[in-house]
Amino acid sequence: MSSPSPEAVAGYLSAMRPFWHPVLRSADLTDRPVRVVLLDEAISLTRLDGEVAAFPDVCRHLGAALSLGDVVDGRVLRCRYHGWQYDKTGRCVEIPLRGDGKIPAQARVRRLHSQERYGLIWVCLADEPQGDLPPYPEYDDPEFHKNELVRHAEWRASVPRLVMAALDDTHFSWVHPDVLGVAGQPLLPQRLGEQPVAVSADGVLTSRYRTSMPESPMVAEGGDRATAVRTVDVEFHNVATVNSMKNVIHSAAGVSVTWNVYQPVSHDRTISFTQLSRTYDRDPAHDQLWEEFNLGIKEQDREIVESQQPWLLPPLRAQVILYLRPEDVPLVEFQKLMERLGVPQL
Repeated sequence: MSSPSPEAVAGYLSAMRPFWHPVLRSADLTDRPVRVVLLDEAISLTRLDGEVAAFPDVCRHLGAALSLGDVVDGRVLRCRYHGWQYDKTGRCVEIPLRGDGKIPAQARVRRLHSQERYGLIWVCLADEPQGDLPPYPEYDDPEFHKNELVRHAEWRASVPRLVMAALDDTHFSWVHPDVLGVAGQPLLPQRLGEQPVAVSADGVLTSRYRTSMPESPMVAEGGDRATAVRTVDVEFHNVATVNSMKNVIHSAAGVSVTWNVYQPVSHDRTISFTQLSRTYDRDPAHDQLWEEFNLGIKEQDREIVESQQPWLLPPLRAQVILYLRPEDVPLVEFQKLMERLGVPQL
């Protein structure tokens, strides 16, 4: 697969900087620094004075990785190379070899914007964040039983490709035969409402439609997968942002939610975090069944998504992608959203 130009890559990475991106599960940050990569930039994450502190993973002295250092008394991050110590603001508060205690004013590292929510640590690389985190009201809703938040293996694809794969509602019978769609029986979803695909001013896309799906944990309680395929009528409410995709399925059994958020490691490498939740089949003993079902769907998508060309989406005006209407309306509107948000294409 041909790579995009250096200019296109730089433009994409720059345009994604103002958004909040997930980088680590909160549970995975304990008493040691952790190194993550976001948009080709290495970041050191620590907890200092009870807060998450995110810094570029470079000591101000000789450039050693701060993520190799130690947290001292829960208050400062100490570089392993020469012992420089940084507080939660990024200011150097001690240089051991300086017997007089004088510290240059320039001895500090930049503190990046960070926050914890939905069981994740989020980082924004820009000076000022653009917008808020992806909407996820189900997280605080006691009606939903929530599985453990899962970090998936890295995919060789860009974030927009992963979002669009989950937003695409016409591939089920081809990529997920007898799992999400019936093999050999493709269906055109029945769009709902006067505006079935809508984009809000703050960059949230919603898509609503009805369709029929094979019985599975996500649409029916206690389905027997050993029998012949039985279909269930469902209603989808999909919610997408620049780096998230939430699939909400309403069926006779209740409501199930697949919440995906994406960490853009680079222009062509993405890590996804997923949480499954539902209002029925609330027995935690069944969580593993749900996870295995979802992982099977992801692996089927992965083979397709990693094969797509080019790495970055070509602009709509180029007509490199031959979209169809009404079949591909959600994908067209998502790409329009990306272009409106200033995320450049090839």
